[in-house]
Amino acid sequence: MNVKIVFNFLGRILIGFSAIFILPIVVALCFNEPIVPFIYPALISLAFGLILFSIKPEHELLRYKESFAIVSLSWLLISLIGAVPYLTMGTKFVDAFFESISGFTTTGATIFDRPEGLPMSILFWRALTQWLGGIGIIMLFVVIFPMMAKGVLFQAEYPGITLSKLKPRIRDTAMILYGIYVLFTFSEIILLCILGVPLFDAITHAFTTLSTGGFSTHSESIAFFKNPGVEFVIAIFATIGGTNFTIHYYLLKGKFRVARDPEFLTYLSIIFIATVIITLYNLKNFDPFDSFRFSFFQVVSIMTTTGYTTYDFDTWCDGVKIILLILMFIGGCSGSTGGGIKVVRIYILLKYAIVQIFKSAEPKTVRAVRYGTDIMKREVVESVVAFFILYIMIFTISALILALSGYDVLTSISAVAACLGNVGPGMGLAGASETYSFFPDYIKVLLALNMWIGRLEIYTVLALFIPSFWRERW
Repeated sequence: MNVKIVFNFLGRILIGFSAIFILPIVVALCFNEPIVPFIYPALISLAFGLILFSIKPEHELLRYKESFAIVSLSWLLISLIGAVPYLTMGTKFVDAFFESISGFTTTGATIFDRPEGLPMSILFWRALTQWLGGIGIIMLFVVIFPMMAKGVLFQAEYPGITLSKLKPRIRDTAMILYGIYVLFTFSEIILLCILGVPLFDAITHAFTTLSTGGFSTHSESIAFFKNPGVEFVIAIFATIGGTNFTIHYYLLKGKFRVARDPEFLTYLSIIFIATVIITLYNLKNFDPFDSFRFSFFQVVSIMTTTGYTTYDFDTWCDGVKIILLILMFIGGCSGSTGGGIKVVRIYILLKYAIVQIFKSAEPKTVRAVRYGTDIMKREVVESVVAFFILYIMIFTISALILALSGYDVLTSISAVAACLGNVGPGMGLAGASETYSFFPDYIKVLLALNMWIGRLEIYTVLALFIPSFWRERW
């Protein structure tokens, strides 16, 4: 392990991150609020960044080891520094860190019972953390600093089956994807303003929709607006956020054949089927329009791991809750801002299971796992299977800890599923109308760890805990 290059790159990231605080400082000045909550973290980030950047490596060759360490530790450090604005408000450290990492990982689980009571600059900071975390911290600095444009860093932040390389140079690909991200963000802001949403709310909710984060400026979430048009716009942009951004790139270029992508079609099919089933279940509680309205929004919100709510789905029947819980595990598409296991992995797992069934029935027949017309490489399938096993193991252990701490099964399962999948609201005591403030500190730390692991898709974080990972030999 080349520790010096890890420190040097972390320094570059923290120096760049210090400049981000200019935005909430401007907002604070606009609303005549103190700027100290953002001056402190800016100076801390700059100071630590300069210290780490001063550590010069012998060479700048990045291997996967160093890349995994840089990505994992940068997300952790940024979450710690991002907690400082909350600390200046008197929030205790664990709560501040929980809120910060929930923001950057776009989880949306909050400890603030009434966000309406927070300063406008803090509300903007919460939304900004999700917008920055949505497309990726490293991705942002790849766009800003050419020296950060390393392919292995890109792959470490998006491990597994994810973003395609749109251009030969990594920085060009990152710039295209960020451009699309900004385009959709501004489009949503304009549409929300047209529908009568105040500009500040339009900006913060656009930030937290495209990032599939779900932090709202209101404790009632999207239900506050009482506007079906607003709900529809947010649901559409959440669906966009949960889609592989490579798909958006080709669709915007007029290459509509990309819409035949198996993952994309599966993603839309799951949303459609779940919406139909839940709509039919809810007809006994609502008229047909409201049944579809609430069902479609909640399916999209949970499936894309956005976590907004327009209705307390904790009051719906157990069958509907199970469907929503399944959607929490599935999550969005690969290469999207959504969390969860990802649709492509579920697709490959099902294909693999079917192949194994046929192999049992017809041992002499050679069958391959296909993604559309392409044959999947064996190492890719093995990686997907290993990821799924690790995901379920982490979920099981974490849920068991909550259950042994005295929480009911629904709360334990859904809270862990919501944090590991970066969804936000769970069920039971952690339901749509509740917050995570009631959990003791050690549970909040556990759930924060789940958010970190879930956002970086397990391998990048767990590698840090393997002793051999830190040895010099490859």
